[in-house]
Order: sequence, then structure tokens, then C-alpha cells
Amino acid sequence: MECGIFHTPYMRPGRKDKETFEYSLLLAKAADKFGYRDFMVGEHGMQAWENIPNPELLIVAAAQATERMRFAPMAHIVPLHNPSTLAIQIGYTSQLLQDRYFLGVGAGSWENEAVLRGQPGDLSEAHPRLMEGLEVMEKVWRQEPFEFEGKYYRAARLDGQIDPGGVASHGEFKVKEGEEYHLTADHSPHGGADGLEIAVTGLSKNSPSHRLAGERGWTPISFYGGSALLKSQWDTYSEAVRSTGATPNGANFKIARDVYVAKTDEEAKEQAKNGALGHAWQKYLMPVYQKYRILQGFIDDADKKVDIDDVDLDYLADHVWLCGSPETVIAKIEKTFELAGFRYGQLAVNTHDALDDPAPWVESLRLFATEVVPNIHVEGTHETVAVN
Repeated sequence: MECGIFHTPYMRPGRKDKETFEYSLLLAKAADKFGYRDFMVGEHGMQAWENIPNPELLIVAAAQATERMRFAPMAHIVPLHNPSTLAIQIGYTSQLLQDRYFLGVGAGSWENEAVLRGQPGDLSEAHPRLMEGLEVMEKVWRQEPFEFEGKYYRAARLDGQIDPGGVASHGEFKVKEGEEYHLTADHSPHGGADGLEIAVTGLSKNSPSHRLAGERGWTPISFYGGSALLKSQWDTYSEAVRSTGATPNGANFKIARDVYVAKTDEEAKEQAKNGALGHAWQKYLMPVYQKYRILQGFIDDADKKVDIDDVDLDYLADHVWLCGSPETVIAKIEKTFELAGFRYGQLAVNTHDALDDPAPWVESLRLFATEVVPNIHVEGTHETVAVN
């Protein structure tokens, strides 16, 4: 199995951007050393708990401070951008990182982000803007002339230079032989328009994002909300893959989870409850997971059933988080395979704000990469190797 990092990040409100940036670099350097394959960075402009508006700035800096790990914005909220500008930004970053970069795209799920950009708060434009924006981005990456006029976006790539007099500041001119006037830069992705790995995240049952991934050969990522939700997403993805004549492979599927590992179950539970993970759930994630109806899926899977309003930190540590000793966390992961009916290829650890005392959190990341993941076999995945 592979391990990854899903760096939303869940930072305590009030953290300065510089604090988040420096903590992110600390985590990236540790994860690279421990053998994590991917470091995926969320994009949010207004959420205090998820405060990275430009993933590329962090990605490029972290890539310079690491050696092996791949990076991705996860995800660029395409409807919130001018797609041509975003395509150039992505292509540029991809060329800088080459094989260490892949792309995540999404429609967005926060109403206030849409309203800030002058879009409906009911997110009714989110998915159609995503699809139209992706169409523009793909045209930009092909470096060929085009004209596009859709419902939301207009864009064109000229076949040659601007006509003399076509811009008010230009007088009539002639290009002499040997001059290179108005040449356009090539900011297509490393490997070309068809060489860029693209991933999408899904939250809902029978996720349309996972259907899109299957149809287009993209990488599916799930915010785990119990086995029934994951199974529906896997079935949706698999059906879409088969519709293209291909065979679905669980090794391509990535899952984002809350993970905390220590030497013993007791130590892990106490540190998780009283540390960054417990704080984020108490203050932020519990209502979010209730809003998106994710928490009930964990309860349905648990041996001990409780009312959703009675879930507390002890219940979370025992039945929701992948929390415990390496042996306990291995057993919990194997149970998710059994319940979902397939073996997924990567488990990406959600990060939390341990900036004030990072050592226990970093140790948990180390134990997960070195004592949990190597003991879980999934055919077709990359080996996790730590650097001594």
C-alpha cells in the first residue's frame, strides 16, 4: 500500500499565513523522509480552518526542500478561476516539478467562496463551470489556435500576431525577417496536454466526480465516510471505467482519513484526543461531517452503534479515526477493505494543526509510513521506503 498526505490543512483559526506555510514545509520534509508518495494541498480562499488560497506557492517551495515526493493541488476549484489563467499556472508548475506534479480539480462545496466571485450561493453553477472550464484548459494546453465561447467563459488563441492597428496602442508595422515578435510561451504541462495525471475528489454517494474519473482515466480520491459510501463510489467509478473498455483497478483509488499512530493503543488514544486531531473535530469537523452526512457511515460500520448526537472523542478514537498502535491500525484498515469489497491503493493522512508541539504528530506520521503501510499488501502500488 502507499501512504500520502492530504494537507487541507486543518489549521486553528487565527494562524497567520506565514505560520501555516512554515508548518506545511515542516510536514512535507518529514513525509518525504518517511517515504510518503504524495503530498496533496487543498485550495480555499475564505475558510479559516483551511487557509491556503494558492497551493502552487507552497508546492514549489516544498518541492525544493524535498527529494522524492509528488505534489498536487487537491483540488483547484476550477469554477472560481479564469480557466485560461489557471491552465497557464498549472502548466508552468508542472514543467517546474516534471514527474513530481499532478493535478487535482473540483467544483467546490463552500457557498461563500462562490458568492465572493459573484456566483450563486446555491452552487448551481459549480459543476457546469467546472466542465466548461476544463474544456478551455485542455484547449490552452494543446498550444493550437482556437476560439471558444461558452455560457460562462470566452477564450481564444491567435494563429499569429495581432493585426497591425488591431490594438489602439499599435501603429501599422511590419515584421522583418529574423525578428521574433509576439511569440507565445509554451506553458503546456510536462509531457504534453495528454501527459498530465488528473485527480478528482468525491464526497457523495455515487459521486459524479468518480464517474468523471472513470470516464476520463483520472485518479479517484474519496473522503472516507464509511464502507457503504466508499463502495458506492467504487461501483460508480468501476462502471464508468468499464464503459470505456478498460478494467478498474483498486490500486488507483486514494482514500483520505484521520490517522494517529503511537506505540500503544492507550498512548495513541490519549494523544489523539488531547492533541490537534481532537481539537479539530471538537471545534470544526464534527458539524462539517454531520452536514455532509458522513459521520453516520462510520457509526453504521462500528460494532458499537450510538445516536449521532452522542458521538464523543472516545467514540471517534475507537470507531472513526484510524487510531491506535501499528497493529490496531493495520487491523482497522483491513476491516475497511473487507467491508468495502475492494483494496484501495493509497491512504492519505489528513493533517492537523500540531504547530505548537509537532514532535508527536511527526512521530505518528513516521510510524504509519514505516510500521503500518509496509505490512498492508495492495497489488500494483509503489513500495514505501523511508530514508534513514
